[in-house]
Amino acid sequence: MDHPEWMLRGSQLHATGQPEKALIAFENALALMPDDVNTASACAALLSELSRPAAAYKTLLIVETKLLEDADGATNLAIAAEAWGDLEAASQAYQRALDLDPRHLRALNNVGLLAARNLQWSLAIDFARQCVALAPEQFNHHLHLADALCGRRDFAQALEVLNAALEMFPGSTGIRIRQVVVLAFLAEFKASKSLLQQLTPKEHAALQQFLGNMYAELPDAYQLYLGQAFEAMAICDWTNHEKLTSVIRQLLADCGSSGQARDWQGAAFHALTLDLSEGEMTLLRRLSLPLRTTDNKSTLPAFAHKLRFSNDGRIHIGWVVQSLRDEPYAMALQQQLALHDATRFAIYIYSSTPQPDAAHTHLLEPHAVSVVEIAHMTDLEAAGRIRLDRLDLLVDMTQHTPWHRPAITEMRVAQAQIMQRAWHRQHLSTAFDFSVSDNWVHPDGFDAKLHGPVVRLPHTCWQPTRLNTFAPAFMRQQAGLPDDLLVLCCFAPPSTLDPFSFGVWMRILRGLPDAVLWLPNYDVTTATHLVRQAQAAGVNSSRLLFAANMSYAKLLACLQCADLFLDTFRVNAAQGLADALHLGVPAISCSGSSVASRLGGSILRAAGMADCVFETEPAYVAEALRLGRHPDALKALRDRLKLCQASAPFFDLAAHVKDLETAWAEIVRRSSNELKPAAFDVPHGS
Repeated sequence: MDHPEWMLRGSQLHATGQPEKALIAFENALALMPDDVNTASACAALLSELSRPAAAYKTLLIVETKLLEDADGATNLAIAAEAWGDLEAASQAYQRALDLDPRHLRALNNVGLLAARNLQWSLAIDFARQCVALAPEQFNHHLHLADALCGRRDFAQALEVLNAALEMFPGSTGIRIRQVVVLAFLAEFKASKSLLQQLTPKEHAALQQFLGNMYAELPDAYQLYLGQAFEAMAICDWTNHEKLTSVIRQLLADCGSSGQARDWQGAAFHALTLDLSEGEMTLLRRLSLPLRTTDNKSTLPAFAHKLRFSNDGRIHIGWVVQSLRDEPYAMALQQQLALHDATRFAIYIYSSTPQPDAAHTHLLEPHAVSVVEIAHMTDLEAAGRIRLDRLDLLVDMTQHTPWHRPAITEMRVAQAQIMQRAWHRQHLSTAFDFSVSDNWVHPDGFDAKLHGPVVRLPHTCWQPTRLNTFAPAFMRQQAGLPDDLLVLCCFAPPSTLDPFSFGVWMRILRGLPDAVLWLPNYDVTTATHLVRQAQAAGVNSSRLLFAANMSYAKLLACLQCADLFLDTFRVNAAQGLADALHLGVPAISCSGSSVASRLGGSILRAAGMADCVFETEPAYVAEALRLGRHPDALKALRDRLKLCQASAPFFDLAAHVKDLETAWAEIVRRSSNELKPAAFDVPHGS
């Protein structure tokens, strides 16, 4: 057969639902005319349909030069490149299409979607608006515009777009389900709920699919609102902070009066940065929905309590830890494991590490009985696997991290289970028998009935680390810092920042005109929000410096160039603060009423710097101004910290490990003697 016959044959086979045979026909045609654009495009289309994007892209590259001669061809090449994952080539091909035809609809639409994929919301909105103007009859362009506006958190504009689109396309499922979501985002709860009730079962299914894997079941308007509000907090968008606080308080009142629990969408952690009391946070946790482990429990035998499992004379401890892909975290674990007494304790590590790095696992293996990755396991499978190790004690170190899997401990996998550290002072009745604290987070005289079985370590419950393996200090120029200005800093995740802390820092900057505030390498969106907050507070944006993208080791080397570390208020910087003290950078903190807001004080006191912990915000500000205005006082504080590094408990990892072992041994002793969990103190060096 000649070329036209093969092409006709391929079209007929495709029309009858035989894509594999159709592809063979088109490939035969391409062999006869390898430089024919239409034939290459037909082959590529079939290859894409058969989920072979690499082959489809490779086929189009044969006729790349001809494809780039017109906008349609360039767009087809771009689509294939994007499907294969070569986004740079896709962007170039799309740009070529728009150079040839600035009004090319497919190119405009796909470039906008690519911008949205890269979180370039303003660019995505611009392209979506052009598409709507060029083809208002295509409702997908309206949906893309609304989605991009939501991505930029312009919910009011998104709703306007959806309302206008619904007049043009009445009954559109895509528009209606988005209206439900956007109304909830705007805290229009009654309207969102009413529209949700009007949706058909098919539209309910479409809404669930639109929301993806974010929710196990269809959420209500409050869950949708809380979810997006907490996402905003993670990028330091505090526009609706007061509204969020008000909504949570109203929900607490409603749930409290009805006794009905609800899904709070991670509020146990995120709400710590709001102006909520410890009592309100405790109520929120009490009114949270119980874990959905009923099905798991029904298929897993009840936990068999025995006095002691092991017969080797050692206490068998299981650690549930966060992802081991975090190299600094893995190194810190290795440091601690190496110091444990292997003749008394057998340590097992369980980590939910997506795509684990064998190098990090091997780092721990010499110091543990086993290192098991459980990310690929269901909660039921993980619980069953952990039970096989017949543990005396499970230590969960993942509380309020993305790797926390509470359903596992709910199924009971060890004789005793403890939280190594929590963010809340009050210990609710859960699967955990004890929580670990210290005498600053839980001072003498705390109400044991209210705060539960708290194990108080003698100095701090924060895990010390050693930083002696990192590079020496950089010069300020190498760190991108000014030589002649006071450098204040705070290195903390953006989700732990709050408008109150940032507002206090801006007051300090206004009082210290020769100072700058140095912050981590936040993403562009987060940095933009903080710059706007600074400008609104009367502080020039040039006084906010963001660290360059660098390795953790290099960042620590640069951190030594800072003059003073300013701790956050509601959720202390914790690890960032600990790093600063290890590197000789003095710090100040202000203690609040939760564990999250008292960890900074706990760390500083254990580091021998108790006078740097303040009870009130005015005292914190006054000290920052005093130190900033008196270089001699700041130098004296730095010199004193250097002396403390040689003797203060915080810098003695071996002693901290010994204190932990004492606590574990006492917990296991109580469990073996079938004593009910009760608060106790760990004497130092016992």
